[in-house]
Amino acid sequence: MKGKILISSPNLLSDMIFYKSIILIVDETEDGLTGFIINRYSDLFITKDLDSSKNIKIDLYYGGPVSTNHYYLLRSDNDHFKSIKIDENLYWGNDLEFLFNQIENGLINVQDVIFLQGYSGWSSNQLDDEIDNKSWIILDNQPNMIFKLNKKNSWNKIIKNLGGKYKIWSNSPDDITLN
Repeated sequence: MKGKILISSPNLLSDMIFYKSIILIVDETEDGLTGFIINRYSDLFITKDLDSSKNIKIDLYYGGPVSTNHYYLLRSDNDHFKSIKIDENLYWGNDLEFLFNQIENGLINVQDVIFLQGYSGWSSNQLDDEIDNKSWIILDNQPNMIFKLNKKNSWNKIIKNLGGKYKIWSNSPDDITLN
């Protein structure tokens, strides 16, 4: 599952955590799976004053309900050993000082990073059960799309492109009770 993208199905529209979510699975072990919700933009951001007398502002995304006191990042390249490879040219980690140093030195563009608070996790068979129950739609071989999928309304566009029984849900409001 590592590197796969999960799209929450309309079955999860009443789930306040995972409704209309797009999740990138970043790690798989015998204990379970780790992923990040990549399209849940928060109104929060991180700023840092740099030595060069300029400020960095990075938007913060909600990665999931687990360990919300920890911060993670997704990047499209790997410049140090603390990053974990997800797929070709896609890595994740949590070394924020390294990130800020790379931005300050002009080696990373802020637009090429997704900064996340918390993560999503499943025990070893839990996600399989949720997929069998039609809670998730799996997109194969698409991790290089994550920097496009983290935009507003990405879920709606994907659901619309899936067509068929999903198309009707593509225009649903974020709060389904308002429909």
